[in-house]
Amino acid sequence: MMLFACSGLAIPSGTTKLELRRFVTSRRLVEEFNKNRNTDDKLRLMCAFQIIRIWMGSWDYMIKILLLSRPVIAAARMFGSGRLMVKLGRLTGDSRARCDGITEAALGGPLVSHDGKFLGVILCVEGTSSLFLSLMALRERLEHFQLLSSKTRDFRRYSLPADVSIIIPSGFWFIIKKLESVGYPMPPPLVLEFNGKLLETFEEEFGELLAWKGYPYVVSNPCSREYVWALLPRDVVTNISPSVVKLASFNGNIRSFACTGLLIKWPGAEGTNTVILTSASLVRSRYDHFKIDNNLTIDVFLPPKQHAKGTLVFYHLNTNLAVVSLEKRIHGIRPFDICRKGDLSKPVVAIARKIEAGFLMASKGEVIYGQTCSIYVEKLMLSTCKINKAGIGGPLINFDGAFVGMNHYDGSEVTPFLPRRGIVQILKGEINWRRQSGLSMDILHGVGYRSQIDRRRWPVPEPYWHHDLLGMDKYDLHPHVGRQL
Repeated sequence: MMLFACSGLAIPSGTTKLELRRFVTSRRLVEEFNKNRNTDDKLRLMCAFQIIRIWMGSWDYMIKILLLSRPVIAAARMFGSGRLMVKLGRLTGDSRARCDGITEAALGGPLVSHDGKFLGVILCVEGTSSLFLSLMALRERLEHFQLLSSKTRDFRRYSLPADVSIIIPSGFWFIIKKLESVGYPMPPPLVLEFNGKLLETFEEEFGELLAWKGYPYVVSNPCSREYVWALLPRDVVTNISPSVVKLASFNGNIRSFACTGLLIKWPGAEGTNTVILTSASLVRSRYDHFKIDNNLTIDVFLPPKQHAKGTLVFYHLNTNLAVVSLEKRIHGIRPFDICRKGDLSKPVVAIARKIEAGFLMASKGEVIYGQTCSIYVEKLMLSTCKINKAGIGGPLINFDGAFVGMNHYDGSEVTPFLPRRGIVQILKGEINWRRQSGLSMDILHGVGYRSQIDRRRWPVPEPYWHHDLLGMDKYDLHPHVGRQL
């Protein structure tokens, strides 16, 4: 059943490698689309001249355009038959034209002069009067929508132009709401509809996967050829599995960050409860990198079914270290001994929890000496283990099962990690400070930056959308290097 019909005006396909058919039409189509869509999300847009499915692009709510005493002609297209309809009229000033008998079918259609010159797009029909957008104003709006640019598009840190909105396409409502709930950026126009990918997410896998005991299916990572778990001694795997947890912080119902944590005991403090060693990136403010967001709630997950609420009790911003306590007991855990010294000359393994399912992930590598890191922090070291954002806060161990350090991820080909010795020194220093000050181990205390100069950034790559054809200019020529004579 057709709910609304109007006309549209074809515009150039643009310079993306993906050939697109694009139309300018009236904002009224957007209003009718939003008004009539329901929970089954099956409302569709159709083009009548050639029966093709079309997608909503950008639209401007300030001007009634969807991105999409002189005589004039108003033109429109009948939806059913595709026949062209025209009405004679005349300009009356103030971007208005008078055309007797014109209907809403003309919305989005062109207004042309008797000598065939394009004058504008019809935006509104009020009785015998029609409001139109002039050619110059139309070009300005299309440039504002970034539709006339010939520059190569990079969707990193992409944001819509001011006063521009996008419509959630039919069939994608659930996906968009899921993206909003986990704090990911909304896709640029058409990227989601044409199977674009969201990169640098917390859900990405790395290395070899390992499910918990009793999981009924075989798990694998088709993107990795790592072979790690079978090389580790059985007792090492047995000890690490109940020690590594998944962490996620939330601002209300929106996820802020997700990473891995290691269950430990405070070093040198007998009788204290089990806590989680992790990255301070979990609790940093999204709007001020150098501050902690005290409004966040923390969820702790140990597969297959145990969830607990976590509470931040300590942070050290310069080394990006944090300690989280558990509000209720988790059964079957095995706190890791981080005081045991590990041999750095041996191969090392970076371990993390897969953010969605909770499988263990492992990547093998070696400690690198003499190479600089993008994060300038004293005593920070590097390994060749290949991880991603899920591995932040996860442990780096050697093949003897000894704790080597805590991993970070900055998007580079190597993995920065904070060595065991520095972590133990910081935690022991915190215990001594609390004993001297009489502060309970359950009360939040943090170590910030001593000065502006002392501030160290711990960058984490932001998620961004990518599409091979929409993100490239078809006129870009790749350099061809010929033979040098």
